[in-house]
Amino acid sequence: MNTSFALLTAAKNEEQYIEGTIRSVLAQDCRPVVWLIMNDGSTDRTEEIVARYAKAHPFIELLSVPVGGARSFGAQYRAINAAYECVRHREFGVVGVLDADIEYAQRGYTRAIIERLRANPRLGLAGGYVHERTKGAWKPRVANSPDSVAGGIQMFRRACFEQIGGYTPLLHGGEDWLASIKARMAGWDVQAYPDYPVHHFRPTSSAGGRARGLFRLGMMDGSFGSHPLFELMKCIRRARERPFVLGSIVRLAGYSWWNLSYRAPLLGSDTANFIRREQVRKMWQRASTNLRMFGLSGGPWSEPK
Repeated sequence: MNTSFALLTAAKNEEQYIEGTIRSVLAQDCRPVVWLIMNDGSTDRTEEIVARYAKAHPFIELLSVPVGGARSFGAQYRAINAAYECVRHREFGVVGVLDADIEYAQRGYTRAIIERLRANPRLGLAGGYVHERTKGAWKPRVANSPDSVAGGIQMFRRACFEQIGGYTPLLHGGEDWLASIKARMAGWDVQAYPDYPVHHFRPTSSAGGRARGLFRLGMMDGSFGSHPLFELMKCIRRARERPFVLGSIVRLAGYSWWNLSYRAPLLGSDTANFIRREQVRKMWQRASTNLRMFGLSGGPWSEPK
């Protein structure tokens, strides 16, 4: 396996965080052969900051596009796709994506993730766990899952990234989630490793307002065809995240609004059915684990096929 990697970042008005992101990449003991930072119409000092570092470090390349609309997930991932098209002629075996408000918490992060990809030929997508600041301390985000890598830190085997066609811009976000799903549907393994943390500086879905972001996340889950019981369990689990119970209620309201509007999933029946099968399997696994704690297993509680 070619273990060199290209790194892609889409940045829009990130002057507050982008310098920390750049410094964390420079501190790595395994750097990309090229890091293309797409300045997606920023109106602050983002371009100036990136240009300064690009001048000092030739592997950093800056590409700016004209000032456009507001920040959105669809625009972000269209920028990532465009960045990949600019570097696809280069020689590398791994495609990394890094958000402009994230810093690697360990000097050997990129080397460790690439080694995981090298060691397992079926591993198509890997990454660490996102940590966010809570009461002054960095703690793992509740949404972390071992079988789904957060979009801001996804590292793909190049063959996997090209097989799934990169990212698909979506109305309510979830491009990173869909990439994980498409990779698994194509037969690739997807794995997130809690031993490799990254620090996320902007609270999840805070752009445009926290409540609005949570409602959008619920709409996103509905648009994916998420199973109702799984959605309820997820919202209960995430009640530990700020703004706690209220946030879960807002997200569930977004999901309910999507379904009460009689909208079908946006992804097609095959993908929606795949998602629900995975979710049902997870619910059975968790239920079986809880039942075994009480000495109950097998029989009617066995996992469905």
